[in-house]
Amino acid sequence: MGASTTFKISIGSGFMNFIKNSLLVILISMITSTLLAEPNRSGVWLRVEVGIVGSASDDILKSAVAQVKEQSLEGLIIQLDTPGGALDSTRSMVKQILAAPFPVVVWVGPSGSRAGSAGAFITLAGHVAAMAQGTNIGASHPVSASGKDMGNNEVSRKVEEDTTAFIESIAQERGRNIEVARSFVIASASITAKEALDNNVIDLIVPDVATLLEKIDGRKVSIFGKKEPYELRTAKSSVLTYERTPKQEFLEILSNPNLFYLLFVAGLIGLGFELTHPGALFPGVAGGICMILALIATSVLPVSFGAMLMLLVGVALMVAEVFVPSFGVLGIGGFIAFVVGSFLLVDPGNEQGLQVSWFTILPGALTIGATAATIGYLVLKAERSKPTTGSEALVGSVVQVKNDFVDGYGNVLVEGELWRAKSHSPDLMISNEDQVEVVDRNGLLLTVKKINNS
Repeated sequence: MGASTTFKISIGSGFMNFIKNSLLVILISMITSTLLAEPNRSGVWLRVEVGIVGSASDDILKSAVAQVKEQSLEGLIIQLDTPGGALDSTRSMVKQILAAPFPVVVWVGPSGSRAGSAGAFITLAGHVAAMAQGTNIGASHPVSASGKDMGNNEVSRKVEEDTTAFIESIAQERGRNIEVARSFVIASASITAKEALDNNVIDLIVPDVATLLEKIDGRKVSIFGKKEPYELRTAKSSVLTYERTPKQEFLEILSNPNLFYLLFVAGLIGLGFELTHPGALFPGVAGGICMILALIATSVLPVSFGAMLMLLVGVALMVAEVFVPSFGVLGIGGFIAFVVGSFLLVDPGNEQGLQVSWFTILPGALTIGATAATIGYLVLKAERSKPTTGSEALVGSVVQVKNDFVDGYGNVLVEGELWRAKSHSPDLMISNEDQVEVVDRNGLLLTVKKINNS
């Protein structure tokens, strides 16, 4: 009886221990899986609008990518509406998208927008490519800076082949239709959003960003540097809009083809006028500044290099004001060039890396400008002042007569020296001890006039 009771108790105790141990193992597993699981995502996407592709859009995308990294955001949405732009800037932007350590979604929208020329490359590069209804993509054949066809020569063929290989590599990387992508460059083909979807150029057609996030939820994409596919969790995500800096706004204004053309023409006219009319100064100064801005706008000059060149030109002009009497033209032009160069060189609103405030730029520019203006004023004053030494200093000086003038001639005492002098008005009597003013000098003969006519 006692043995049977002891056995039952042992069975019951072992079963309870088994349950406890099992629960403990399950609890430890849950805690471990939670700790080792992927960190909680922010659920916030950054949306950035891209227009004409150039120095401005390249700088905007770089800042947006940096913001996503620094704030640990979920990913980047590029809202695209562009007629195209510079090939160098396109390559730079595509490189940033392909190497992004987070998902990048490109949406061509809203309706009526386009991903023309350079925009096709950027759209194809996105981890997810989407378009709104009523949009189009393509027409990516390379053209010259003037917008004209590059012709049929060896250089143009090399550019076309290089551009074709570029778009093929993007399409291959993202698993998109390579043949259609080739046709964008070779045949300058342009297709609608529906045709792009049917031909595997894009992934979906959506009317807005909110719908876009709903539709791509659960989609898996390949992220640079990650072996496993990355699952998008966007159903409940929110969107943060990228705020452009004043520098980027200014660069985007410069990127307008019409403004670039006007700046380029103004630069040519100004420099040409200065060459044909040396010494005009203002056309040359204005033309030089316009030309540098035009080169920056077309990405021929990198923004940082162009800004540094503008700074050097500004300093050179302000220094030249000291030696060339330009009535302020060189000084003012140099001051403007220096301020614009400072503005473009380092973004005052930049939160990444080096910062330069307007409270630093303006005092620096004003100090340099004021220094140049002061030196120029002193030089001009010195040039316009009367000589104080040498024979030239005699003119305008007041001297004393040593004897009565006869027939308009007599002697005067100048700093202890006796000089021969003639009267400016021979009919006017000049007597000994009169005060006269020297009005001219011809060799050793002074021309004088009586001060007191009474």
